[in-house]
Amino acid sequence: MFRLFKKKEKIKRELPPGTIRKEFHFEGNVQNIGFRFEVQIHAKPLGITGYAKNNDDGSVTAELQGTQKNINKVITYLKNIDRIQIDSITEKELPLDCYENDFYILY
Repeated sequence: MFRLFKKKEKIKRELPPGTIRKEFHFEGNVQNIGFRFEVQIHAKPLGITGYAKNNDDGSVTAELQGTQKNINKVITYLKNIDRIQIDSITEKELPLDCYENDFYILY
């Protein structure tokens, strides 16, 4: 049969030394204010990959993969945006994703 849509192949990429992946869980005033977009705006220029998504309980989860230094920069940016009120942040280490190549927002 004809294959009209070719399945995208995932390409494994070599990650720079010092690359880590962390999941962050943000609670506070973090929905309906552009929080996920702020994460993306600050993560992409630093070469950070991953995603941000809203949770049903009003919190936001973000997975960030990059250097510790650049991930810390993103978290610092988020803490200093006036319209965002982060009451708590929890984080945990995750295994690296060698197939991921961008930062996106989950809906």
